[in-house]
Amino acid sequence: DAATRRALRACRALPRHPEIIDIGCGAGAQTLVLAEATGGTVAAVDRFRPFLERLQQRLSSSGRRGSVECVQADMEALPFRDRCVDLVWCEGAAYIMGFDRALTAWRRLLKPGGYLVVSEAAWFRPDPPRELARFWRDNYPAMRADEANLETAVRLGWHPEARFRLPFAAWQAYYAPLRERLPALLERYPGEPEAAAVVEMTEREMTLMEAHRTHCGYAFYVLRRGE
Repeated sequence: DAATRRALRACRALPRHPEIIDIGCGAGAQTLVLAEATGGTVAAVDRFRPFLERLQQRLSSSGRRGSVECVQADMEALPFRDRCVDLVWCEGAAYIMGFDRALTAWRRLLKPGGYLVVSEAAWFRPDPPRELARFWRDNYPAMRADEANLETAVRLGWHPEARFRLPFAAWQAYYAPLRERLPALLERYPGEPEAAAVVEMTEREMTLMEAHRTHCGYAFYVLRRGE
């Protein structure tokens, strides 16, 4: 939540009650922060209906139900008109369609001067250990250096407003409950090779990221559309 708020503060020219699209919202942790911090309206978009149902439950208990609309849709076929919102937000999901494609496709949604805030996996150092490099080459071969992501955004016509790296505390907040839930997956699908492979890959990622946290991670990019 702290990183979400930090990125939001960098959108200094937002109107008083902005219109927002949160793409790949998942169960909506950042959606609730956006709605609460801005007082605006949020279209929370995800393909996976169970995520949206969980978000609806959280909205009911938080009192934010009227400010958030849940939309089941594919991020590559968003059902919104051009220049309809002040802020497009995407935490940790742009990789699904690719960083470059996302920055190009989502531009149309923004009013002139609107903001795109996106977090993306990135290399922070040019000398990753071999095992770490091999893991990400196999699982996200398109991952680039932090600086290269920013250069790409500029090349695609965006004006950078801010950039910062997600603190490792945020990874720990993600990994801790995930680690607790992995055994339940194996219990639910005993003897299933696919479930075992998912657990093995996830445990491998957690081990590598905890051991080599200075080499890579997620970076937030706060970008603005020109007039």
